[in-house]
Amino acid sequence: MPIQRSWLRTMVWTLVMLVMLGLAGFMGYSGAYLVSGVLALFGLLSVVGIGSGSYITDCPVCGNQLRGLIGLKRCPRCLSYGKLSEGEYYELQPDFVNKVPLLALPLGDRRNMPPLCCACGAPAARTERLRIIRVEFAFDLDAPHCALHTGGADLDSEPVAGKGKAQAPVLKVKSYAFYRACVKANYPCMT
Repeated sequence: MPIQRSWLRTMVWTLVMLVMLGLAGFMGYSGAYLVSGVLALFGLLSVVGIGSGSYITDCPVCGNQLRGLIGLKRCPRCLSYGKLSEGEYYELQPDFVNKVPLLALPLGDRRNMPPLCCACGAPAARTERLRIIRVEFAFDLDAPHCALHTGGADLDSEPVAGKGKAQAPVLKVKSYAFYRACVKANYPCMT
């Protein structure tokens, strides 16, 4: 899918950068060097927002509009992941494997695991027990792995949109093939 620049978001990020850098210069002039350095760092980090946070595109799977295309991006509607490549936004290839568990699947009450390795997508031969304990929830989950891999999954939490500081459990995995099979097993209406 082609990407487009949101000029409103670009202007906002540019304004943030200019304000932060201006405040950094003022604070440095007045002798508050530590504060000046922190403000300058935030101002320079907003360049990342200008560079890729102001782009928008449509999800190649469901057509939902996506914003902030930094790194791997999960569509909130269909849960597919994609990334920018050569000026276009693509869904990840089925054989995509990340170096660390990063592909986050919201769990809720659905915890059906496909018989694939969460590290590489090959047929699973065994499981590894994962545990998460948070204020809102605690549970164990058996993550399938092939005979060659370990550490292909991790349990974590992410904020629930519109619920303040509430957290929801997510399963983070390395293999996109496993991730898509989990979406199909747990959210059949999205596939």
